[in-house]
Amino acid sequence: MEQYKIYKIHSRDEMEQLGTKEKFWFYDHDGIKKLFKVGRPNTGENWSEKVAFELAKLLNIPCAKYEFAQWQDKLGTISTSFTHENLIHANEILASYDEQYDKNRTYHATDYQLEKVLHLVDNILETLTLPTDNIKENEVIKPIELFIGYLVFDFWIANLDRHHENWGIILGKKSIKFAPTYDHAAGLGSKVSKEEAEKRLTTKDKNYTIEKFVTKAKSPFFDKNGRQLKSIDVVTTLIEHYQEATCYWIDKICSLKKEQFKAILDAVSQEFMEEIQKVFVLELLNENKKRLVMLKEEHCNE
Repeated sequence: MEQYKIYKIHSRDEMEQLGTKEKFWFYDHDGIKKLFKVGRPNTGENWSEKVAFELAKLLNIPCAKYEFAQWQDKLGTISTSFTHENLIHANEILASYDEQYDKNRTYHATDYQLEKVLHLVDNILETLTLPTDNIKENEVIKPIELFIGYLVFDFWIANLDRHHENWGIILGKKSIKFAPTYDHAAGLGSKVSKEEAEKRLTTKDKNYTIEKFVTKAKSPFFDKNGRQLKSIDVVTTLIEHYQEATCYWIDKICSLKKEQFKAILDAVSQEFMEEIQKVFVLELLNENKKRLVMLKEEHCNE
Protein backbone atom coordinates (compact mmCIF):
# COMPACT_ATOMS: atom_id res chain seq x y z
CA MET A 1 0.00 0.00 0.00
CA GLU A 2 1.20 3.52 -0.79
CA GLN A 3 2.17 5.32 2.41
CA TYR A 4 1.59 8.91 3.42
CA LYS A 5 4.33 11.24 2.26
CA ILE A 6 6.84 12.66 4.74
CA TYR A 7 7.56 16.27 3.77
CA LYS A 8 11.04 17.71 4.31
CA ILE A 9 11.28 21.20 5.82
CA HIS A 10 14.29 23.31 4.89
CA SER A 11 13.55 26.66 6.52
CA ARG A 12 11.66 28.10 9.46
CA ASP A 13 9.91 31.35 10.31
CA GLU A 14 8.54 32.58 13.64
CA MET A 15 8.02 30.45 16.75
CA GLU A 16 4.49 29.57 17.87
CA GLN A 17 3.87 30.65 21.45
CA LEU A 18 0.65 28.86 22.39
CA GLY A 19 1.01 25.38 23.92
CA THR A 20 3.90 23.32 25.25
CA LYS A 21 5.26 21.52 22.18
CA GLU A 22 8.19 22.46 19.98
CA LYS A 23 6.70 24.10 16.91
CA PHE A 24 7.27 26.86 14.39
CA TRP A 25 5.65 28.46 11.36
CA PHE A 26 7.23 28.27 7.92
CA TYR A 27 6.28 28.93 4.30
CA ASP A 28 6.34 26.11 1.78
CA HIS A 29 7.57 26.41 -1.82
CA ASP A 30 4.15 27.76 -2.85
CA GLY A 31 4.29 30.49 -0.21
CA ILE A 32 1.62 28.84 1.96
CA LYS A 33 2.00 29.35 5.69
CA LYS A 34 2.20 26.09 7.67
CA LEU A 35 2.90 25.00 11.23
CA PHE A 36 5.46 22.30 12.02
CA LYS A 37 4.89 20.61 15.37
CA VAL A 38 6.87 17.89 17.14
CA GLY A 39 4.92 15.45 19.28
CA ARG A 40 6.05 14.85 22.85
CA PRO A 41 8.71 12.14 23.32
CA ASN A 42 7.48 8.58 23.91
CA THR A 43 4.00 9.35 22.62
CA GLY A 44 2.16 8.85 19.34
CA GLU A 45 1.13 12.48 19.09
CA ASN A 46 2.56 12.78 15.56
CA TRP A 47 0.61 9.90 14.05
CA SER A 48 -2.54 10.63 16.06
CA GLU A 49 -2.89 14.05 14.41
CA LYS A 50 -2.58 12.58 10.91
CA VAL A 51 -4.80 9.56 11.53
CA ALA A 52 -7.49 11.73 13.16
CA PHE A 53 -7.47 14.02 10.13
CA GLU A 54 -7.93 11.08 7.75
CA LEU A 55 -10.75 9.68 9.91
CA ALA A 56 -12.45 13.10 9.99
CA LYS A 57 -12.43 13.10 6.18
CA LEU A 58 -14.39 9.83 6.18
CA LEU A 59 -17.14 11.64 8.12
CA ASN A 60 -17.06 14.92 6.17
CA ILE A 61 -15.99 16.77 9.32
CA PRO A 62 -14.07 20.02 8.67
CA CYS A 63 -10.63 19.44 10.16
CA ALA A 64 -7.26 21.14 10.15
CA LYS A 65 -5.13 19.32 7.58
CA TYR A 66 -2.16 17.37 8.90
CA GLU A 67 0.72 15.78 7.01
CA PHE A 68 3.86 14.02 8.21
CA ALA A 69 7.07 16.02 8.09
CA GLN A 70 10.72 16.11 9.12
CA TRP A 71 12.86 19.04 10.21
CA GLN A 72 16.54 18.13 10.50
CA ASP A 73 16.47 14.95 12.63
CA LYS A 74 13.03 15.60 14.14
CA LEU A 75 9.81 13.96 13.01
CA GLY A 76 6.51 15.79 13.38
CA THR A 77 3.47 17.03 11.52
CA ILE A 78 2.69 20.06 9.44
CA SER A 79 -0.71 21.71 9.33
CA THR A 80 -1.85 24.41 6.96
CA SER A 81 -3.08 27.56 8.67
CA PHE A 82 -6.86 27.41 8.38
CA THR A 83 -7.19 31.10 9.13
CA HIS A 84 -5.42 34.18 7.84
CA GLU A 85 -7.44 36.17 10.34
CA ASN A 86 -8.06 35.87 14.08
CA LEU A 87 -8.76 32.55 15.80
CA ILE A 88 -10.67 33.21 19.01
CA HIS A 89 -10.53 30.28 21.42
CA ALA A 90 -13.59 29.18 23.38
CA ASN A 91 -12.15 30.31 26.71
CA GLU A 92 -12.18 33.91 25.48
CA ILE A 93 -15.76 33.57 24.23
CA LEU A 94 -17.00 31.97 27.45
CA ALA A 95 -15.28 34.63 29.56
CA SER A 96 -16.84 37.42 27.52
CA TYR A 97 -20.32 36.17 28.45
CA ASP A 98 -19.51 35.13 32.03
CA GLU A 99 -17.20 37.42 33.96
CA GLN A 100 -16.73 34.70 36.59
CA TYR A 101 -15.39 32.21 34.05
CA ASP A 102 -11.72 31.34 34.60
CA LYS A 103 -10.32 31.47 31.07
CA ASN A 104 -6.76 30.73 32.18
CA ARG A 105 -7.41 27.35 33.75
CA THR A 106 -7.21 24.68 31.06
CA TYR A 107 -7.34 21.43 33.01
CA HIS A 108 -9.82 20.47 35.74
CA ALA A 109 -11.70 23.66 34.93
CA THR A 110 -14.99 23.04 36.73
CA ASP A 111 -16.48 26.15 35.08
CA TYR A 112 -16.17 24.35 31.75
CA GLN A 113 -19.62 22.81 31.93
CA LEU A 114 -21.01 20.88 28.98
CA GLU A 115 -24.52 22.32 29.14
CA LYS A 116 -23.11 25.85 29.41
CA VAL A 117 -20.97 25.25 26.33
CA LEU A 118 -23.86 23.76 24.36
CA HIS A 119 -26.02 26.76 25.25
CA LEU A 120 -23.28 29.10 24.03
CA VAL A 121 -22.93 27.34 20.68
CA ASP A 122 -26.65 26.84 20.14
CA ASN A 123 -27.87 30.29 21.16
CA ILE A 124 -25.05 32.84 21.04
CA LEU A 125 -23.01 31.44 18.14
CA GLU A 126 -26.02 30.22 16.16
CA THR A 127 -25.59 32.68 13.28
CA LEU A 128 -21.94 31.92 12.57
CA THR A 129 -20.86 30.82 9.11
CA LEU A 130 -19.75 27.19 8.91
CA PRO A 131 -16.37 26.08 7.56
CA THR A 132 -16.83 24.69 4.07
CA ASP A 133 -14.00 22.13 3.88
CA ASN A 134 -15.27 18.56 3.78
CA ILE A 135 -18.94 19.42 4.43
CA LYS A 136 -21.40 18.33 1.80
CA GLU A 137 -24.05 20.85 0.80
CA ASN A 138 -26.94 20.99 3.27
CA GLU A 139 -25.40 18.20 5.36
CA VAL A 140 -24.93 20.47 8.38
CA ILE A 141 -26.75 23.77 8.74
CA LYS A 142 -26.17 25.08 12.27
CA PRO A 143 -22.98 25.48 14.35
CA ILE A 144 -24.47 23.32 17.11
CA GLU A 145 -24.94 20.46 14.63
CA LEU A 146 -21.30 20.68 13.62
CA PHE A 147 -20.07 20.99 17.21
CA ILE A 148 -22.03 17.87 18.14
CA GLY A 149 -20.19 16.17 15.29
CA TYR A 150 -16.88 17.21 16.85
CA LEU A 151 -17.89 15.76 20.22
CA VAL A 152 -19.16 12.45 18.83
CA PHE A 153 -15.96 12.23 16.78
CA ASP A 154 -13.99 12.83 20.01
CA PHE A 155 -15.76 9.90 21.61
CA TRP A 156 -14.98 7.60 18.70
CA ILE A 157 -11.26 8.42 18.53
CA ALA A 158 -10.93 8.71 22.34
CA ASN A 159 -9.88 12.34 22.15
CA LEU A 160 -9.92 13.54 25.76
CA ASP A 161 -8.59 17.01 25.05
CA ARG A 162 -11.51 19.14 23.80
CA HIS A 163 -10.69 21.78 26.40
CA HIS A 164 -11.59 25.44 25.94
CA GLU A 165 -8.51 26.26 23.86
CA ASN A 166 -9.12 23.38 21.46
CA TRP A 167 -12.09 24.81 19.61
CA GLY A 168 -13.19 28.29 18.66
CA ILE A 169 -14.27 30.76 16.01
CA ILE A 170 -12.50 32.64 13.24
CA LEU A 171 -13.03 36.39 13.34
CA GLY A 172 -12.68 37.83 9.86
CA LYS A 173 -13.19 41.24 8.32
CA LYS A 174 -16.44 40.25 6.64
CA SER A 175 -17.70 37.26 8.61
CA ILE A 176 -17.37 35.24 11.80
CA LYS A 177 -16.91 31.55 11.12
CA PHE A 178 -17.00 28.46 13.31
CA ALA A 179 -13.52 26.93 13.23
CA PRO A 180 -12.83 23.43 11.91
CA THR A 181 -11.81 20.85 14.48
CA TYR A 182 -8.11 20.78 15.33
CA ASP A 183 -5.50 19.42 17.75
CA HIS A 184 -6.26 15.69 18.19
CA ALA A 185 -2.80 14.71 19.42
CA ALA A 186 -4.19 13.30 22.68
CA GLY A 187 -6.60 10.98 20.86
CA LEU A 188 -6.37 7.39 19.64
CA GLY A 189 -4.48 6.21 22.71
CA SER A 190 -1.41 8.18 21.66
CA LYS A 191 0.01 8.11 25.18
CA VAL A 192 -0.21 4.33 25.45
CA SER A 193 3.27 2.82 25.14
CA LYS A 194 4.04 -0.03 22.76
CA GLU A 195 4.54 -2.30 25.76
CA GLU A 196 1.17 -1.40 27.26
CA ALA A 197 -0.55 -1.77 23.90
CA GLU A 198 0.78 -5.31 23.50
CA LYS A 199 -0.21 -6.28 27.05
CA ARG A 200 -3.74 -4.96 26.61
CA LEU A 201 -4.10 -6.79 23.31
CA THR A 202 -2.98 -10.13 24.75
CA THR A 203 -4.13 -10.03 28.37
CA LYS A 204 -6.54 -12.53 29.89
CA ASP A 205 -7.38 -10.04 32.63
CA LYS A 206 -10.80 -8.66 31.73
CA ASN A 207 -10.03 -5.46 33.62
CA TYR A 208 -7.01 -4.73 31.42
CA THR A 209 -8.47 -5.26 27.97
CA ILE A 210 -8.99 -2.54 25.38
CA GLU A 211 -12.71 -3.04 25.89
CA LYS A 212 -12.24 -1.99 29.52
CA PHE A 213 -9.68 0.70 28.65
CA VAL A 214 -12.06 2.74 26.50
CA THR A 215 -14.74 2.85 29.21
CA LYS A 216 -12.44 4.86 31.48
CA ALA A 217 -12.10 7.78 29.06
CA LYS A 218 -12.90 11.13 30.67
CA SER A 219 -13.76 14.35 28.87
CA PRO A 220 -12.59 17.84 29.91
CA PHE A 221 -16.25 18.79 30.55
CA PHE A 222 -17.98 19.05 33.92
CA ASP A 223 -21.60 19.07 34.96
CA LYS A 224 -23.18 21.83 37.03
CA ASN A 225 -22.37 19.91 40.23
CA GLY A 226 -18.64 19.93 39.51
CA ARG A 227 -18.47 16.28 38.41
CA GLN A 228 -16.10 15.55 35.54
CA LEU A 229 -17.94 13.80 32.73
CA LYS A 230 -16.80 10.61 31.10
CA SER A 231 -16.79 10.60 27.31
CA ILE A 232 -19.88 8.39 27.30
CA ASP A 233 -21.65 10.94 29.54
CA VAL A 234 -21.01 13.62 26.93
CA VAL A 235 -22.64 11.59 24.18
CA THR A 236 -25.63 10.59 26.30
CA THR A 237 -26.14 14.26 27.24
CA LEU A 238 -26.03 15.18 23.57
CA ILE A 239 -28.63 12.55 22.80
CA GLU A 240 -30.82 13.85 25.62
CA HIS A 241 -30.77 17.44 24.32
CA TYR A 242 -30.07 17.02 20.59
CA GLN A 243 -31.16 13.52 19.64
CA GLU A 244 -31.56 14.03 15.90
CA ALA A 245 -28.18 15.69 15.33
CA THR A 246 -26.34 13.31 17.65
CA CYS A 247 -27.86 10.20 16.09
CA TYR A 248 -26.98 11.60 12.67
CA TRP A 249 -23.26 11.58 13.55
CA ILE A 250 -23.51 8.23 15.32
CA ASP A 251 -25.09 6.78 12.19
CA LYS A 252 -22.22 8.10 10.06
CA ILE A 253 -19.61 6.44 12.25
CA CYS A 254 -21.59 3.21 12.49
CA SER A 255 -21.79 3.03 8.69
CA LEU A 256 -18.00 2.91 8.37
CA LYS A 257 -16.17 -0.39 7.94
CA LYS A 258 -13.19 -1.67 9.91
CA GLU A 259 -11.34 -2.04 6.61
CA GLN A 260 -11.54 1.75 6.14
CA PHE A 261 -9.81 2.36 9.48
CA LYS A 262 -7.17 -0.27 8.69
CA ALA A 263 -6.39 1.27 5.30
CA ILE A 264 -5.62 4.60 6.98
CA LEU A 265 -3.39 2.96 9.58
CA ASP A 266 -1.60 0.82 7.00
CA ALA A 267 -0.65 3.98 5.09
CA VAL A 268 1.31 5.32 8.09
CA SER A 269 5.05 4.76 7.80
CA GLN A 270 6.83 2.58 10.37
CA GLU A 271 8.98 5.63 11.11
CA PHE A 272 5.95 7.11 12.82
CA MET A 273 3.86 4.15 13.95
CA GLU A 274 4.77 0.55 14.68
CA GLU A 275 2.52 -2.38 13.83
CA ILE A 276 1.50 -3.09 17.43
CA GLN A 277 0.28 0.51 17.75
CA LYS A 278 -1.76 0.16 14.58
CA VAL A 279 -3.42 -3.00 15.90
CA PHE A 280 -4.17 -1.26 19.20
CA VAL A 281 -5.72 1.79 17.52
CA LEU A 282 -7.77 -0.39 15.18
CA GLU A 283 -9.24 -2.24 18.16
CA LEU A 284 -9.83 1.03 20.05
CA LEU A 285 -11.80 2.46 17.14
CA ASN A 286 -13.75 -0.74 16.77
CA GLU A 287 -14.62 -0.91 20.47
CA ASN A 288 -15.84 2.68 20.53
CA LYS A 289 -17.83 2.06 17.38
CA LYS A 290 -19.51 -0.90 19.14
CA ARG A 291 -20.42 1.40 22.03
CA LEU A 292 -21.94 3.88 19.59
CA VAL A 293 -23.91 1.07 17.96
CA MET A 294 -25.36 0.25 21.39
CA LEU A 295 -26.32 3.90 21.92
CA LYS A 296 -27.85 4.00 18.46
CA GLU A 297 -29.95 0.90 19.14
CA GLU A 298 -31.04 2.28 22.49
CA HIS A 299 -31.84 5.88 21.52
CA CYS A 300 -31.72 6.52 17.77
CA ASN A 301 -34.47 4.18 16.66
CA GLU A 302 -37.12 5.52 19.01
